[in-house]
Amino acid sequence: MRKWQKESDSLQAAYQSLQHFRYVSKSQSERQAKRRLNAWVHRYLFCPCSAVRAIAKSLVKRTDEIISCILSPYSNGKMEGTNNKIKLMKRGGYGYRNIQRFAWRVRLETANILS
Repeated sequence: MRKWQKESDSLQAAYQSLQHFRYVSKSQSERQAKRRLNAWVHRYLFCPCSAVRAIAKSLVKRTDEIISCILSPYSNGKMEGTNNKIKLMKRGGYGYRNIQRFAWRVRLETANILS
């Protein structure tokens, strides 16, 4: 990674912004999160990497939502994974004629995830 960073300023900027955002996401209070997020935005709003600039502009528009997401202990990751698994089963079965069998299969496959 360090070799690639030396070769590309854009990649180095993207990597630094990621590491800095990880620091922002570890905020413990709302005040701290706002301060860190504002510092991140001001630092990367005029970054040479266009992708990072676009992210910074989006964060400006959604500051309140980002701060509440940082402070919230909840995540929908488990549900997203379960939905993806169900979609894969549906695709892998080439469609199910009997909906009851599909429901049984979903319960069987996701038993350890949902409980």
